[in-house]
Amino acid sequence: MDAAQDTARDHAVQHAAERLRHADSVHRPCDSVGDLIGDDLSAAYAVQRLVTELQVIGGAVPWGRKALGLALTHGGPSIAAGTLVDSMVVRDEEHVTRRDLVQPRVAVRVSVRLVRDLPGGASARQAREAVGAVGAALEIADLRVSAEQATAADVIADNAGAGLVVLGPERSPRESPGPWSARVLLDDEVSGPAVDVMWDDTVGRLVELAGVVGEHGQPLRAGEVVLLDSFGTAVPLTGDGRYAAEVDGRVVASIRFGASRPTRPEEMS
Repeated sequence: MDAAQDTARDHAVQHAAERLRHADSVHRPCDSVGDLIGDDLSAAYAVQRLVTELQVIGGAVPWGRKALGLALTHGGPSIAAGTLVDSMVVRDEEHVTRRDLVQPRVAVRVSVRLVRDLPGGASARQAREAVGAVGAALEIADLRVSAEQATAADVIADNAGAGLVVLGPERSPRESPGPWSARVLLDDEVSGPAVDVMWDDTVGRLVELAGVVGEHGQPLRAGEVVLLDSFGTAVPLTGDGRYAAEVDGRVVASIRFGASRPTRPEEMS
């Protein structure tokens, strides 16, 4: 790639990041960034890194990573990576409104807390030894690109659709070796099928993620929390109410999703 191509790519990445940030700020879906970066996954990760860097400049603090499979939903890679920052974390039972989101979807995620760095090419044994705690979380995934247009590159560029997260309690892997059975509840009623996950499944996803971030970003580091999509894909929020992550018959994290808060005067201008 020559200097002119490098410059054109940099401009495309910058414009794609601006489009995604604007969609996030106005809480409305934007067009695909494919007209800017095509289906180039390396460029998509460059967009993601730029958006994250701008969030950090604005005061956000990265604290973890997200893994998301795109093979079945977007014809993309079996695993894609996103970065989680502190502004995405909400408290258990917190009220979240439609004005806070763009295209919300809800899912239960496996969470693991790393106590060792995990480089690309790590073995399953290294991954097991890197995990200090395991738990579950409720994620409100929120893709900024219009769902009808979104490609794998769009999802990656938009930080793997990272939205809001409620982290549940953690335990030592020795205390919770699995299998685990998880499902989403809406107002205490089942809102989707239960998904069973074995510990080996989680380790396998972590190994895959380590390879992806080693190739396209910063390696997984000790102290980070990683959300894994072992419990399946997110589904659209079907209405207002209390959404909860239930694991092995026990609610571990929840939010209350409802109508918009009143518009502030400064938001009307």
